[in-house]
Amino acid sequence: MIRISPPPAAIDRDDRFTHSISHPRGFTLIELIGACVLLAILLSTAVPMFAIVARERRTTEQRQFALQHAVNLLEQTRQLGWSELDPGELSVPDVDAHLKAILPGVEQSLIVQAIEDESESRQIVATVRWKDRGDQFVTPIRMSYWVSHSKETPR
Repeated sequence: MIRISPPPAAIDRDDRFTHSISHPRGFTLIELIGACVLLAILLSTAVPMFAIVARERRTTEQRQFALQHAVNLLEQTRQLGWSELDPGELSVPDVDAHLKAILPGVEQSLIVQAIEDESESRQIVATVRWKDRGDQFVTPIRMSYWVSHSKETPR
């Protein structure tokens, strides 16, 4: 006796309504819960890291602005003559609103110190400090340069 089997399309059509243990379709509830737990663990570690990176970026940006401001203060004093560089504190211009927004509570100073040695010289120190989010002053930026007074010799 010859047996005729149904066409393959008919087998596939009937198979989609049957579920066998050897070929499961979809995900089980346990697998979905496990995936959600792993995702939650990953997110709970990644989100604080993003906050730390953002805070460090802001701190670095503030230090760069403070450093540039200190350089600008020293550049302004380079235009002064020797007679205007008396030892003591120099007057500094007011900080503009843009810098105040970046460096909250910014304070700045320019101090001229006399250096006693063979040649007359002065040290000019620019200091810039500001407050962090906790309303505490951060470590200030200090830059300095030296100016020597050249005495002319009579001819």
